[in-house]
Amino acid sequence: MSRRRGRRWASAAAIALVLAVTACAGLGDGGADHEDAEKALLGQRDAVEETAQGLVAASQDVLGGEVLESRGRWEGCTSRFPEGYQDFRYIADVRLQARPGTPEDVGADLRTIAERSGYAVRGSSAGDRVRVDDGAVAADLMDIPDLGAEGDVLIRLAAGPCVAVPQDDWPDWMSRDDPGPDVG
Repeated sequence: MSRRRGRRWASAAAIALVLAVTACAGLGDGGADHEDAEKALLGQRDAVEETAQGLVAASQDVLGGEVLESRGRWEGCTSRFPEGYQDFRYIADVRLQARPGTPEDVGADLRTIAERSGYAVRGSSAGDRVRVDDGAVAADLMDIPDLGAEGDVLIRLAAGPCVAVPQDDWPDWMSRDDPGPDVG
């Protein structure tokens, strides 16, 4: 088992354990534990970063180029109007620019990137989109058309499942900043 795959499984196992413990604490009724929720959500961020690093490395092997932007955030899942969201998950976007001279349409290269990354390709993929999944994180690789968008490839990553947080922490998670995955 590779070190990357071993860390991925360890991250997924840690997230599953924290989620199981917090589920027993009554997550649905606002009885979530602050420390357990934070540990699970930060674990999701780490898992997304690791998946992003693997996908960026595979993208650079296939298309060359550079990372233009990496950003992350915690997204609310279940709305409790008017208070806010009661549970969250970590998501991130990474935009890549292919090496000069790369054809405008990189859709055909997305499946190659996905296969080289070592993550499982899920479902049928359209020509401009491929979905991969490593168990803890799902990611879509998308060809960005030249319509004023910056970059050639967008990698959109989402960790799961959603993690309930204490009601007092809802506003903090809704506005919490994150620089995004460190993908070099």
